[in-house]
Amino acid sequence: MMVALLGWFGSALYLVNHSYISIVKNWNPKLYYSGNLIAAVCLVVTSLFIVSYQAVVINGFWALISILLLMKFDVAKIPLSKLFFYTGFLLLLVWSGFIGVEHGFNSPMFYSSLGWSSSYVFCLSYFLFCSKKLSHINYLLFNAYAASALLPILWSQQNWPVFGLEICWAAISAYGVYARIEQVHLID
Repeated sequence: MMVALLGWFGSALYLVNHSYISIVKNWNPKLYYSGNLIAAVCLVVTSLFIVSYQAVVINGFWALISILLLMKFDVAKIPLSKLFFYTGFLLLLVWSGFIGVEHGFNSPMFYSSLGWSSSYVFCLSYFLFCSKKLSHINYLLFNAYAASALLPILWSQQNWPVFGLEICWAAISAYGVYARIEQVHLID
């Protein structure tokens, strides 16, 4: 019971944080990274209890990056390019498609491949966004994909706090993209 409450708390905190950067134009990075760190640790603990490895990897990575940013480490110095990210993403999509064709689009292997593509996108898009190598709109678009791609494996693992989080995360990301596109049109 306590582990589940910790998971729901982490999910709620992530959603508040993601809403914050999706809606507020001049958001406070220290507040955002601190909230992400607390939420990530909560979800690592709960996901370990139910052996939900994609969620452990994603949230562990987010915790690490948040710690580095709070320590004022310049993550932009880490040599990771958008080209590397996009190439990896494309290869993972092709791989997932192949798994779906070979094993079925309702198979646990396909769900797992989508889950790992989500882990890749969540982790590296967060890193590129934090290092100012990925635009806010692209970050939100990738987050909408990653949240949606994780849903089948979370459903099968019955990881309800993270499943609920990802549904809301995808919706908030989509709204953030819409709001930012509308802001661009207001400038024209």
